[in-house]
Amino acid sequence: MASGNAMFARILWRSLTVRAGRVGVALAALAVGAAVVSALLSLYLDIKVKMGEELRAYGANFVVSPADPGARGIAVDTLSRAVAAVPGGKLVGASPALYGVVRLDQGNAVLAGVDFPGLRKVSPYWQVEGAWVGVAFDDRNAMVGRKLAEAMDIRLGDALDVLGESEKARVTVKGIVESGDAEDEQLFVSLPLAQRLLNLPGRADFALLSVAVEGGEADALAAAIDAAAPGVSAKPLRRISESDGVILDKIDGLMAVVAAFILVMTTLCVNATLTAMVAERAPEIGLAKALGADHRAIVAQFLGETALISVAGTLLGLLLGFGLAQVLGQAVFGAWVGFRALVVPVTLIAAMATALAAAIVPVRRAVRIAPARVLRGE
Repeated sequence: MASGNAMFARILWRSLTVRAGRVGVALAALAVGAAVVSALLSLYLDIKVKMGEELRAYGANFVVSPADPGARGIAVDTLSRAVAAVPGGKLVGASPALYGVVRLDQGNAVLAGVDFPGLRKVSPYWQVEGAWVGVAFDDRNAMVGRKLAEAMDIRLGDALDVLGESEKARVTVKGIVESGDAEDEQLFVSLPLAQRLLNLPGRADFALLSVAVEGGEADALAAAIDAAAPGVSAKPLRRISESDGVILDKIDGLMAVVAAFILVMTTLCVNATLTAMVAERAPEIGLAKALGADHRAIVAQFLGETALISVAGTLLGLLLGFGLAQVLGQAVFGAWVGFRALVVPVTLIAAMATALAAAIVPVRRAVRIAPARVLRGE
Protein backbone atom coordinates (compact mmCIF):
# COMPACT_ATOMS: atom_id res chain seq x y z
CA MET A 1 0.00 0.00 0.00
CA ALA A 2 2.83 2.36 0.94
CA SER A 3 4.66 1.60 -2.31
CA GLY A 4 1.45 2.25 -4.26
CA ASN A 5 1.01 5.63 -2.60
CA ALA A 6 4.63 6.52 -3.26
CA MET A 7 4.25 5.57 -6.90
CA PHE A 8 1.07 7.66 -7.18
CA ALA A 9 2.87 10.64 -5.63
CA ARG A 10 5.79 10.28 -8.08
CA ILE A 11 3.39 10.13 -11.02
CA LEU A 12 1.64 13.27 -9.84
CA TRP A 13 4.91 15.12 -9.36
CA ARG A 14 6.21 13.99 -12.74
CA SER A 15 3.00 15.05 -14.49
CA LEU A 16 3.16 18.51 -12.96
CA THR A 17 6.84 19.17 -13.53
CA VAL A 18 6.94 17.94 -17.12
CA ARG A 19 4.17 20.34 -18.11
CA ALA A 20 5.35 23.25 -16.01
CA GLY A 21 4.14 25.84 -18.50
CA ARG A 22 0.50 24.75 -18.53
CA VAL A 23 0.56 24.07 -14.80
CA GLY A 24 1.91 27.58 -14.27
CA VAL A 25 -1.01 29.07 -16.19
CA ALA A 26 -3.54 27.17 -14.06
CA LEU A 27 -1.60 28.05 -10.91
CA ALA A 28 -1.54 31.74 -11.83
CA ALA A 29 -5.28 31.76 -12.61
CA LEU A 30 -6.12 30.17 -9.27
CA ALA A 31 -3.73 32.49 -7.42
CA VAL A 32 -5.37 35.56 -8.97
CA GLY A 33 -8.84 34.25 -8.15
CA ALA A 34 -7.86 33.42 -4.58
CA ALA A 35 -6.16 36.81 -4.18
CA VAL A 36 -9.25 38.73 -5.25
CA VAL A 37 -11.60 36.60 -3.15
CA SER A 38 -9.42 36.84 -0.03
CA ALA A 39 -8.91 40.59 -0.50
CA LEU A 40 -12.62 41.27 -0.90
CA LEU A 41 -13.48 39.00 2.01
CA SER A 42 -10.94 40.77 4.21
CA LEU A 43 -12.45 44.11 3.21
CA TYR A 44 -15.94 42.79 3.90
CA LEU A 45 -15.04 41.57 7.38
CA ASP A 46 -12.84 44.48 8.41
CA ILE A 47 -13.72 47.61 6.48
CA LYS A 48 -17.45 47.06 6.90
CA VAL A 49 -17.01 47.64 10.62
CA LYS A 50 -14.84 50.68 10.02
CA MET A 51 -17.32 52.08 7.52
CA GLY A 52 -20.14 51.68 10.01
CA GLU A 53 -18.12 53.74 12.45
CA GLU A 54 -17.28 56.32 9.79
CA LEU A 55 -20.95 56.69 8.88
CA ARG A 56 -21.60 57.68 12.47
CA ALA A 57 -19.85 60.95 11.65
CA TYR A 58 -23.16 62.07 10.17
CA GLY A 59 -24.87 62.34 13.54
CA ALA A 60 -27.07 60.45 15.98
CA ASN A 61 -29.09 57.51 14.68
CA PHE A 62 -30.97 56.69 17.91
CA VAL A 63 -33.11 58.75 20.28
CA VAL A 64 -34.18 57.56 23.74
CA SER A 65 -37.17 59.48 25.11
CA PRO A 66 -39.87 58.97 27.77
CA ALA A 67 -42.32 56.18 26.98
CA ASP A 68 -45.11 58.51 28.10
CA PRO A 69 -45.34 61.32 25.51
CA GLY A 70 -46.96 63.62 28.10
CA ALA A 71 -44.15 63.29 30.64
CA ARG A 72 -41.88 66.29 31.30
CA GLY A 73 -38.52 64.71 30.88
CA ILE A 74 -37.08 61.56 32.31
CA ALA A 75 -34.61 60.74 35.08
CA VAL A 76 -31.00 60.89 33.95
CA ASP A 77 -30.31 57.64 35.83
CA THR A 78 -32.92 55.90 33.68
CA LEU A 79 -31.29 57.24 30.52
CA SER A 80 -27.92 56.02 31.82
CA ARG A 81 -29.35 52.49 32.16
CA ALA A 82 -30.70 52.73 28.63
CA VAL A 83 -27.30 53.76 27.26
CA ALA A 84 -25.61 50.97 29.25
CA ALA A 85 -27.80 48.45 27.41
CA VAL A 86 -25.95 49.21 24.16
CA PRO A 87 -23.01 46.82 23.63
CA GLY A 88 -19.75 48.66 24.23
CA GLY A 89 -18.36 47.77 20.83
CA LYS A 90 -21.32 49.37 19.06
CA LEU A 91 -21.76 52.57 21.07
CA VAL A 92 -19.93 55.48 19.44
CA GLY A 93 -21.28 58.22 21.67
CA ALA A 94 -24.30 59.36 23.70
CA SER A 95 -25.53 62.57 25.28
CA PRO A 96 -28.65 63.41 27.30
CA ALA A 97 -30.30 66.71 26.43
CA LEU A 98 -32.48 69.13 28.39
CA TYR A 99 -34.08 72.11 26.66
CA GLY A 100 -35.66 75.30 27.90
CA VAL A 101 -35.81 79.07 27.39
CA VAL A 102 -33.55 81.40 29.36
CA ARG A 103 -32.92 85.12 29.43
CA LEU A 104 -29.66 86.71 28.28
CA ASP A 105 -28.81 90.41 28.42
CA GLN A 106 -29.55 90.60 24.70
CA GLY A 107 -32.86 88.69 24.86
CA ASN A 108 -34.34 85.21 25.16
CA ALA A 109 -32.47 82.14 23.92
CA VAL A 110 -33.03 78.41 23.72
CA LEU A 111 -30.85 76.64 26.28
CA ALA A 112 -29.58 73.10 25.69
CA GLY A 113 -28.06 71.17 28.56
CA VAL A 114 -25.78 68.41 27.26
CA ASP A 115 -22.93 66.05 28.05
CA PHE A 116 -20.20 67.79 26.06
CA PRO A 117 -17.79 64.82 25.61
CA GLY A 118 -20.70 62.60 24.55
CA LEU A 119 -22.15 65.25 22.25
CA ARG A 120 -18.81 65.67 20.54
CA LYS A 121 -18.84 61.98 19.62
CA VAL A 122 -22.47 62.10 18.51
CA SER A 123 -21.95 65.20 16.35
CA PRO A 124 -18.38 65.14 15.02
CA TYR A 125 -19.48 66.99 11.88
CA TRP A 126 -20.09 70.24 13.79
CA GLN A 127 -17.79 73.08 12.81
CA VAL A 128 -16.53 74.74 15.98
CA GLU A 129 -14.75 78.05 16.16
CA GLY A 130 -12.74 78.12 19.35
CA ALA A 131 -12.91 74.84 21.26
CA TRP A 132 -15.27 72.27 22.66
CA VAL A 133 -16.07 72.32 26.36
CA GLY A 134 -13.94 69.47 27.61
CA VAL A 135 -15.80 67.95 30.57
CA ALA A 136 -19.43 67.12 31.31
CA PHE A 137 -19.60 69.01 34.64
CA ASP A 138 -18.09 72.32 33.49
CA ASP A 139 -20.58 75.01 34.62
CA ARG A 140 -18.34 77.96 33.78
CA ASN A 141 -18.08 77.61 30.00
CA ALA A 142 -20.63 77.42 27.22
CA MET A 143 -20.93 77.04 23.45
CA VAL A 144 -23.14 79.20 21.24
CA GLY A 145 -24.75 78.48 17.87
CA ARG A 146 -23.48 80.57 14.97
CA LYS A 147 -26.83 82.25 14.18
CA LEU A 148 -27.48 83.07 17.83
CA ALA A 149 -23.99 84.53 18.17
CA GLU A 150 -24.48 86.72 15.10
CA ALA A 151 -27.95 87.87 16.16
CA MET A 152 -26.80 88.85 19.66
CA ASP A 153 -23.28 89.97 18.72
CA ILE A 154 -21.67 87.30 20.90
CA ARG A 155 -17.96 86.58 20.43
CA LEU A 156 -15.47 84.04 21.71
CA GLY A 157 -14.44 84.82 25.28
CA ASP A 158 -17.54 86.89 26.06
CA ALA A 159 -19.11 86.44 29.49
CA LEU A 160 -22.86 85.80 29.37
CA ASP A 161 -25.30 86.25 32.24
CA VAL A 162 -27.91 83.51 31.95
CA LEU A 163 -31.15 83.93 33.90
CA GLY A 164 -33.24 80.79 34.37
CA GLU A 165 -36.46 80.12 36.22
CA SER A 166 -34.96 80.29 39.67
CA GLU A 167 -31.22 80.81 39.28
CA LYS A 168 -28.70 82.97 37.48
CA ALA A 169 -25.30 81.90 36.15
CA ARG A 170 -22.39 83.49 34.35
CA VAL A 171 -20.64 81.50 31.61
CA THR A 172 -17.81 82.21 29.20
CA VAL A 173 -18.22 81.47 25.49
CA LYS A 174 -15.59 78.85 24.68
CA GLY A 175 -16.82 77.83 21.23
CA ILE A 176 -19.16 78.95 18.47
CA VAL A 177 -20.99 76.06 16.77
CA GLU A 178 -22.08 75.76 13.15
CA SER A 179 -24.10 72.64 12.30
CA GLY A 180 -26.42 73.83 9.55
CA ASP A 181 -29.45 72.95 11.68
CA ALA A 182 -31.42 74.15 14.70
CA GLU A 183 -28.33 73.94 16.91
CA ASP A 184 -27.05 77.13 15.28
CA GLU A 185 -29.67 79.06 17.28
CA GLN A 186 -29.04 77.49 20.70
CA LEU A 187 -26.90 78.08 23.78
CA PHE A 188 -25.15 74.95 25.05
CA VAL A 189 -24.22 74.46 28.70
CA SER A 190 -23.48 71.43 30.84
CA LEU A 191 -26.47 69.30 31.81
CA PRO A 192 -26.10 69.92 35.60
CA LEU A 193 -26.11 73.68 35.02
CA ALA A 194 -29.16 73.46 32.74
CA GLN A 195 -30.98 71.43 35.38
CA ARG A 196 -30.36 74.14 37.96
CA LEU A 197 -31.31 76.99 35.62
CA LEU A 198 -34.52 75.27 34.52
CA ASN A 199 -35.30 73.94 38.00
CA LEU A 200 -35.40 70.33 36.80
CA PRO A 201 -32.86 68.48 38.98
CA GLY A 202 -31.85 65.04 37.74
CA ARG A 203 -33.99 65.32 34.60
CA ALA A 204 -33.45 65.35 30.84
CA ASP A 205 -35.81 65.46 27.88
CA PHE A 206 -34.16 62.64 25.92
CA ALA A 207 -30.80 61.17 24.94
CA LEU A 208 -29.15 61.11 21.54
CA LEU A 209 -27.11 58.03 20.66
CA SER A 210 -24.72 57.22 17.85
CA VAL A 211 -24.60 53.44 17.46
CA ALA A 212 -22.82 51.32 14.84
CA VAL A 213 -25.71 49.13 13.66
CA GLU A 214 -27.20 48.20 10.34
CA GLY A 215 -30.47 46.85 8.97
CA GLY A 216 -32.52 44.77 11.40
CA GLU A 217 -30.01 45.30 14.21
CA ALA A 218 -31.53 48.73 14.87
CA ASP A 219 -34.97 47.36 15.79
CA ALA A 220 -33.46 44.59 17.94
CA LEU A 221 -31.30 47.10 19.79
CA ALA A 222 -34.29 49.40 20.39
CA ALA A 223 -36.20 46.50 21.94
CA ALA A 224 -33.20 45.63 24.15
CA ILE A 225 -32.93 49.22 25.39
CA ASP A 226 -36.66 49.37 26.19
CA ALA A 227 -36.37 46.13 28.18
CA ALA A 228 -33.30 47.29 30.11
CA ALA A 229 -34.76 50.66 31.13
CA PRO A 230 -38.54 50.58 31.75
CA GLY A 231 -40.14 53.94 31.13
CA VAL A 232 -38.11 54.81 28.02
CA SER A 233 -38.83 54.45 24.33
CA ALA A 234 -35.80 53.89 22.10
CA LYS A 235 -36.30 54.62 18.43
CA PRO A 236 -33.84 54.50 15.54
CA LEU A 237 -33.85 57.58 13.35
CA ARG A 238 -35.00 55.78 10.21
CA ARG A 239 -33.60 58.18 7.64
CA ILE A 240 -30.06 57.83 9.01
CA SER A 241 -30.18 54.16 10.03
CA GLU A 242 -31.70 53.00 6.75
CA SER A 243 -29.19 55.06 4.76
CA ASP A 244 -26.37 53.28 6.61
CA GLY A 245 -27.90 49.92 5.75
CA VAL A 246 -28.43 50.81 2.08
CA ILE A 247 -24.82 51.95 1.64
CA LEU A 248 -23.38 48.87 3.33
CA ASP A 249 -25.73 46.53 1.42
CA LYS A 250 -24.60 48.06 -1.87
CA ILE A 251 -20.98 47.50 -0.89
CA ASP A 252 -21.77 43.87 0.02
CA GLY A 253 -23.50 43.35 -3.32
CA LEU A 254 -20.66 44.89 -5.29
CA MET A 255 -18.08 42.71 -3.57
CA ALA A 256 -20.17 39.59 -4.17
CA VAL A 257 -20.59 40.37 -7.89
CA VAL A 258 -16.88 41.05 -8.37
CA ALA A 259 -15.90 37.87 -6.49
CA ALA A 260 -18.38 35.75 -8.49
CA PHE A 261 -17.14 37.21 -11.79
CA ILE A 262 -13.51 36.51 -10.90
CA LEU A 263 -14.30 32.93 -9.86
CA VAL A 264 -16.17 32.29 -13.12
CA MET A 265 -13.23 33.65 -15.12
CA THR A 266 -10.84 31.53 -13.05
CA THR A 267 -12.96 28.43 -13.68
CA LEU A 268 -12.94 29.02 -17.44
CA CYS A 269 -9.19 29.61 -17.51
CA VAL A 270 -8.38 26.50 -15.47
CA ASN A 271 -10.85 24.47 -17.52
CA ALA A 272 -9.16 25.50 -20.78
CA THR A 273 -5.73 24.67 -19.37
CA LEU A 274 -6.77 21.24 -18.07
CA THR A 275 -8.53 20.44 -21.35
CA ALA A 276 -5.36 21.22 -23.25
CA MET A 277 -3.39 19.03 -20.84
CA VAL A 278 -5.79 16.12 -21.43
CA ALA A 279 -5.46 16.46 -25.21
CA GLU A 280 -1.68 16.61 -24.90
CA ARG A 281 -1.58 13.54 -22.64
CA ALA A 282 -3.98 11.40 -24.66
CA PRO A 283 -1.25 8.90 -25.67
CA GLU A 284 -0.12 8.63 -22.06
CA ILE A 285 -3.68 8.04 -20.83
CA GLY A 286 -4.33 5.49 -23.57
CA LEU A 287 -1.16 3.60 -22.67
CA ALA A 288 -2.07 3.63 -18.98
CA LYS A 289 -5.48 2.16 -19.80
CA ALA A 290 -3.91 -0.48 -22.04
CA LEU A 291 -1.67 -1.49 -19.14
CA GLY A 292 -4.66 -1.97 -16.86
CA ALA A 293 -5.41 1.45 -15.32
CA ASP A 294 -9.15 1.75 -14.65
CA HIS A 295 -11.34 4.87 -14.70
CA ARG A 296 -10.92 5.37 -10.98
CA ALA A 297 -7.14 5.59 -11.30
CA ILE A 298 -7.38 8.11 -14.17
CA VAL A 299 -9.86 10.27 -12.23
CA ALA A 300 -7.75 10.07 -9.06
CA GLN A 301 -4.64 11.19 -10.94
CA PHE A 302 -6.30 14.22 -12.54
CA LEU A 303 -8.14 15.24 -9.39
CA GLY A 304 -4.94 14.85 -7.38
CA GLU A 305 -3.08 17.12 -9.79
CA THR A 306 -5.92 19.62 -9.70
CA ALA A 307 -5.99 19.58 -5.88
CA LEU A 308 -2.24 20.20 -5.65
CA ILE A 309 -2.43 23.09 -8.10
CA SER A 310 -5.42 24.47 -6.21
CA VAL A 311 -3.74 24.35 -2.79
CA ALA A 312 -0.52 25.92 -4.12
CA GLY A 313 -2.47 28.62 -5.98
CA THR A 314 -4.62 29.35 -2.93
CA LEU A 315 -1.64 29.76 -0.60
CA LEU A 316 0.01 32.11 -3.08
CA GLY A 317 -3.29 33.93 -3.57
CA LEU A 318 -3.77 34.40 0.17
CA LEU A 319 -0.42 36.17 0.42
CA LEU A 320 -1.18 38.34 -2.61
CA GLY A 321 -4.73 38.94 -1.38
CA PHE A 322 -3.64 40.24 2.00
CA GLY A 323 -1.34 42.71 0.28
CA LEU A 324 -4.10 43.68 -2.16
CA ALA A 325 -6.49 44.23 0.76
CA GLN A 326 -4.02 46.69 2.31
CA VAL A 327 -3.72 48.59 -0.98
CA LEU A 328 -7.51 48.77 -1.41
CA GLY A 329 -8.06 49.64 2.24
CA GLN A 330 -5.69 52.56 2.07
CA ALA A 331 -6.74 53.76 -1.39
CA VAL A 332 -10.51 53.61 -0.84
CA PHE A 333 -11.05 53.85 2.91
CA GLY A 334 -7.80 55.25 4.28
CA ALA A 335 -7.44 52.37 6.76
CA TRP A 336 -5.32 49.25 7.18
CA VAL A 337 -7.10 45.90 6.97
CA GLY A 338 -6.58 43.44 9.81
CA PHE A 339 -5.96 39.72 9.32
CA ARG A 340 -9.08 37.59 9.74
CA ALA A 341 -8.62 33.84 10.26
CA LEU A 342 -11.95 33.13 8.57
CA VAL A 343 -10.49 34.32 5.26
CA VAL A 344 -8.18 31.29 4.96
CA PRO A 345 -10.74 28.42 5.03
CA VAL A 346 -13.33 30.35 3.00
CA THR A 347 -10.80 31.20 0.27
CA LEU A 348 -9.47 27.63 0.25
CA ILE A 349 -12.97 26.19 -0.12
CA ALA A 350 -13.82 28.65 -2.90
CA ALA A 351 -10.59 27.88 -4.78
CA MET A 352 -11.01 24.11 -4.41
CA ALA A 353 -14.61 24.29 -5.60
CA THR A 354 -13.54 26.40 -8.58
CA ALA A 355 -10.72 24.03 -9.51
CA LEU A 356 -12.88 20.92 -9.18
CA ALA A 357 -15.66 22.51 -11.23
CA ALA A 358 -13.10 23.36 -13.90
CA ALA A 359 -11.82 19.75 -13.90
CA ILE A 360 -15.18 18.07 -14.54
CA VAL A 361 -15.15 18.31 -18.33
CA PRO A 362 -11.42 17.51 -18.80
CA VAL A 363 -11.69 14.48 -16.50
CA ARG A 364 -14.68 13.15 -18.41
CA ARG A 365 -12.73 13.50 -21.64
CA ALA A 366 -9.78 11.67 -20.13
CA VAL A 367 -11.99 8.79 -19.00
CA ARG A 368 -13.53 8.47 -22.48
CA ILE A 369 -10.20 8.10 -24.26
CA ALA A 370 -10.12 4.75 -26.09
CA PRO A 371 -6.71 3.04 -25.73
CA ALA A 372 -6.89 1.19 -29.08
CA ARG A 373 -7.57 4.34 -31.11
CA VAL A 374 -4.87 6.33 -29.34
CA LEU A 375 -2.27 3.63 -29.75
CA ARG A 376 -3.10 3.40 -33.47
CA GLY A 377 -2.38 7.13 -33.71
CA GLU A 378 -5.96 8.12 -34.48
